[in-house]
Amino acid sequence: MVDAGGSDAFWHNDLKWAINTSKMLKEYNVVWFEEALNDMDLEGFKALRQASPVWIATGECLRKRQTFYPWIFQRAVDVLQPDQTTCGALSEGRRIGWLANDNGILVVFHGWNTAVGVAADLQTGAALSQARWVEYLTPTAYIDDILVEPFKLDAEGYLPIPDKPGLGIELDVRAVERFARR
Repeated sequence: MVDAGGSDAFWHNDLKWAINTSKMLKEYNVVWFEEALNDMDLEGFKALRQASPVWIATGECLRKRQTFYPWIFQRAVDVLQPDQTTCGALSEGRRIGWLANDNGILVVFHGWNTAVGVAADLQTGAALSQARWVEYLTPTAYIDDILVEPFKLDAEGYLPIPDKPGLGIELDVRAVERFARR
């Protein structure tokens, strides 16, 4: 995947640029192109999705389940990326995920927040047939350092879903306190 949203120096926020870039990305076997346009440009995303040879993704900046409806019902994306720490947590993430699932849209939860968010994304994603991946950043102190047992990819490159009670993780309280003082 290529995420243009975090690259302001190269992100032109322009439909023609996004279409041209998506065609170039196809040559490199990129699976999806994320945040290629302004996160509120529904019409632009619809046009980009129609013209792009790679999947188009967005959704990390959307809030509330209702803001996802036009993106889903108007087929503006191939990949929807709700962030459960900002879209209403587990219940809303599940509702958004099932709605996308029912409409043939892949869900990739956006876990660029904390270890708690990544754990929530893994648990919710595991319950959806249209959720294959979770996007998260590693190594990152606010994810890796606040867990007693940090997330670790297995030998095949998969991130195992924690199977302990709750979200399956145990927070390192001292590490959380250190981050809270910053």
